[in-house]
Amino acid sequence: MVRMDLRRLVTRRDFLAGSGASVALAFVPACAVGPRPSGRQADHSHDTISPGFAEAPMDARPRIWWFWGESTTTDEGITRDLESYRRVGFGGVVLYEQVFRAAADSLASLTPQWLARVRHAAAECARLGLALEINVGNGYVAGGPWITPDLGMQRLVFSETLVTSGTSHRLAQPETVLDYYRDVACLAYPAPAGTDPLPIPIRTSNSPGIDLDLLFAQDAGRRKVRIAPQPDNAPVLVELDYGTQVTVRSLSYAQRKVLKAPVIATQVPGRWGPDALGQGMRPLPSLGTLQASDDGADWRDVVELRAMGYQHDRWDTLTVSFAAVTARYFRLTLHGWPRALAGSDGDLLIGSVTLRGSARIDRWESKSGNFADFADPDRTPPYGPGEVVDPGAIVDLTGRLGTDRSLAWTPPPGRWIILRLGHTPTGVRVKHAAPGPAGLECDKLSAQAARVQFDHYVAPILAAVRQVPGARVEGIGIDSAEYGSQNWTPDFLAQFAKRRGYDLRCWLPLMAGIPIGSADLSDRVLFDIRRTIADLLSDEHFGAFTALANANGMAVTAQAPGIATCMPSDNIQAKGRVDVPMGEFWVNRFGGEGQPEGTMDCREAASAAHLYGRNIVAAEAFTGSPAHVHPAMLKPFADAAFVNGVNRIVVLAGNHQPYDDRRKPGVTEDKFFLPYQRHNTWWEQGAGFWHMLGRASFMLRQGRPVVDLLYHLGSDTPLKIATARMRPAPPSGYDYDVCGDEELLRARADRGELATPGGMRYPVLVLAGGDAVTLAVARHVLGLVRQGVRIIAPVRWRRTPGFAEHPLQADLAAIADELWGPGPQSRHGMRSVGAGVVAWGDQPDAILAAFGIGKDFEAVGLERRDVLHIHRHAGDMHIYFVANHLDRPLAFDALFRHGGSVAQVWDPDTGRRWTLPDARPAGPGTLVALRLERHGSAFVVFGASPTAAGGPMPLVSDLGIWRTLAGPWQLRFDPAWGGPARLLLPALVSWTALASHGARHYSGTASYHKQITLPRLPEGPVWLDLGQVEVAATVLVNGTLAATLWRPPYACDVARHLQRGTNRLEIRVTNLWANRLIADAGLAPEERVSWATFNPYSAGDTLLPSGLLGPVTLRRATP
Repeated sequence: MVRMDLRRLVTRRDFLAGSGASVALAFVPACAVGPRPSGRQADHSHDTISPGFAEAPMDARPRIWWFWGESTTTDEGITRDLESYRRVGFGGVVLYEQVFRAAADSLASLTPQWLARVRHAAAECARLGLALEINVGNGYVAGGPWITPDLGMQRLVFSETLVTSGTSHRLAQPETVLDYYRDVACLAYPAPAGTDPLPIPIRTSNSPGIDLDLLFAQDAGRRKVRIAPQPDNAPVLVELDYGTQVTVRSLSYAQRKVLKAPVIATQVPGRWGPDALGQGMRPLPSLGTLQASDDGADWRDVVELRAMGYQHDRWDTLTVSFAAVTARYFRLTLHGWPRALAGSDGDLLIGSVTLRGSARIDRWESKSGNFADFADPDRTPPYGPGEVVDPGAIVDLTGRLGTDRSLAWTPPPGRWIILRLGHTPTGVRVKHAAPGPAGLECDKLSAQAARVQFDHYVAPILAAVRQVPGARVEGIGIDSAEYGSQNWTPDFLAQFAKRRGYDLRCWLPLMAGIPIGSADLSDRVLFDIRRTIADLLSDEHFGAFTALANANGMAVTAQAPGIATCMPSDNIQAKGRVDVPMGEFWVNRFGGEGQPEGTMDCREAASAAHLYGRNIVAAEAFTGSPAHVHPAMLKPFADAAFVNGVNRIVVLAGNHQPYDDRRKPGVTEDKFFLPYQRHNTWWEQGAGFWHMLGRASFMLRQGRPVVDLLYHLGSDTPLKIATARMRPAPPSGYDYDVCGDEELLRARADRGELATPGGMRYPVLVLAGGDAVTLAVARHVLGLVRQGVRIIAPVRWRRTPGFAEHPLQADLAAIADELWGPGPQSRHGMRSVGAGVVAWGDQPDAILAAFGIGKDFEAVGLERRDVLHIHRHAGDMHIYFVANHLDRPLAFDALFRHGGSVAQVWDPDTGRRWTLPDARPAGPGTLVALRLERHGSAFVVFGASPTAAGGPMPLVSDLGIWRTLAGPWQLRFDPAWGGPARLLLPALVSWTALASHGARHYSGTASYHKQITLPRLPEGPVWLDLGQVEVAATVLVNGTLAATLWRPPYACDVARHLQRGTNRLEIRVTNLWANRLIADAGLAPEERVSWATFNPYSAGDTLLPSGLLGPVTLRRATP
């Protein structure tokens, strides 16, 4: 029998002082400690950069997730796919088996036939110069049949048995999934107050349709009671009459989760307010309230039943705790939600309701890692000694449980709780796998499970590719972690002891919600548990895969863990463990004021890259693209990703097209219509967009980013950006990165700035983690400030988390007094500490001005989100990327902090460069007049060669109209795709307004022809402005290609193609697949013109405007 000695664990005050910082860093894999740049970093000059801007190198060009498995796979289709990607401007593919509905002839993964197709793909990639990467597994994300239950994701489970001295007892086996369970510990402790079950009450309700037995059933599985919104929002009342006074301390319930939880919402950098929680997540009101009454007439509120958001797992139970309440009557007031808030189904589904007399830790389910949630503020009441378990009274009975579940132990006198704890799989399986090997997700806290996954899926592909001369797999990709949470792994106890410095075994009741010692002490150990889960996810999953890949000559690109934070992760640390940190952004997700804003997931990836010395920041791009998407729609989303630090676009996604060109649009994915493939109508004409992304990505890899602010997000997990929690909000005109403890502890003070091993320098540190901080970080920050670092610290530190820091609160208070000063803290203030300064308040721009740090960029007279920017410093060059975020042209003055006498515009759309004539000093910076088209973007480069070809690009709307090209127009369709051969248009109209059924429902390219006579030609540029185009156009003048136009303004300079006299004008316009698919949705298969595995449209859907709508004009600059 072993009793836990609390005093023995924390008797030395110097435990943290001697080892705190090293504990935080000791388990960083060697591959992630030092800077490991990826991508070009050296020799930055005009001569070395300009060729790469004119034609982006293959490594800078976009890549694409190339989905296999929805159809059969053919060598011919592989070759055509890859040639098409190469032709339009892609630099590589990620072979990824993700399937929603496989065809009958789909090849099974890893079979000899499938591996032969992989070898052919590798050979073709080598021939074409395309990078080839592979996904880490078949399906989404990482698993297979080789992941046996012991290697799957694990969860700690438990059973409780109440015993008295002199009785025999058999312990029930806890919940078991997939017939796999292993014991972890068996512990006994004296039964706390309220252990006995409450008497069975008389239950009544004002809603006779409610099954009250089901509502309170503890063996109902996942069955729940449905409660619909009531007329006039009246609550459903469920009253419990216990017949006598009872004492209650906690309430548990299971619920159907509605909408996304904040930690997995697609966070966008929009409004910086408490309700700016992210797309897909809206704050939900509580499910209802628990009330108490002594007489059944006068009711008092006890606690709210808080709502849970969806988190990609099956966990649905939550516990709320409160100070002991004694009453005869208790009542639940329950309600659903307005359908406008929760969607079409606002009904509340609730079950497994349990009132307990015993104390529980508030929200212990999330605090112990069963699901992810921000853990503060702690609402567990300060329970007294009789209500919590005395840590010194816990008896370790591990090893005394017999095979017949009997326990070889005689309890001392009194009543005892025996807690049997073990682990079992969560049961989560790989999603959307192709035919062939699929199965459980691998354990995300186990390097052994990562090795098994690598050996069984990645290694056979590598072996196949190595048979191909000159071919190689460049890397492996890991998608976002939408597999729910886990909180255990077989060696968790050993890993915990190594990382946290004490034995967790006798504290395990905390993971069953049982408070030990005090609410504060319980919360500290639970903090350590979450921290350990996060560290293991970073090291034993992402770090392990990176080590395996690097040993095989590959890099890892990973959404680590990605936009959907389903477990207590440290997102910056995890992304720092991989070679190429990856974010994610969607097309149908919008930020403040209806503008696309990128995602904070991209910002996290960029921060990790900057802090860990990586140069490439990837993004899963354009996810959720609707069927009607086209490049002009995509550009603002790409620009938003760029200003959040992305410099490698990885498009989601294109399906393999095994068939010939008559089967169009071809394999479009079941459920989603994936447009990024060679059978899309605008595919060839969209090449300019992909080339633009390559040029921008290349430029955004030069030198190093210029970032003024480093935000420390705190010590707790999950650690991720949440705008509602970042205070103060990043001010306009300054860029920022974010970090956690590990990254901050690696930084040092250098000439008044924070310097990191990865080469970054930050002028200002912002403490945005609230009032809790580890003592290691507090001491480090104090040292940084004493050495000259300036910090913005809006919230005074008041508490330390973690078990080891329990006796060291006075140390933190002394540090806080030195940083903020003793006594009450004013609302605004500034204080010198050593050579540095500490400032606080809610106006960071004023603080930065007081620090002497002006805005890096300002669009004079415009709102913060109208014009976005990002800045890099490369040798003597300062490179600013500036993006118009509005759907209208802008002409404005731009103020650059790092300027110069020569300012050039480098246009990523065309590859042209020109010098701005009117750059002028403005204080310490440079003022430049800029013009950007609607959703236009450009690089403004200082310090480049003083000469550049060409003159400034005008705003098309500023040019005068020289000629209006009215009708008639001859319009030619392709009859093979259902259109009439020729039509004569008196005036330009949408094809959907034409009388011909084939024209109205035509999808593809049609050509407009017209002759124009020009008796004379003016000097200088002549712009052909097509007006409204749906959606892309290629312009030929006198048989010569003038331009392909894929976004507004659809205009180009045609002066060098014009001649005096008669000119032949041909405009080839391409629309979308929608109109043809709408028509074919109402036809029998043999009558259809198109062929698609999935048609997202229905007969009768509204047709989309198509063609050249004009007005078409010739424009030139007015004298």
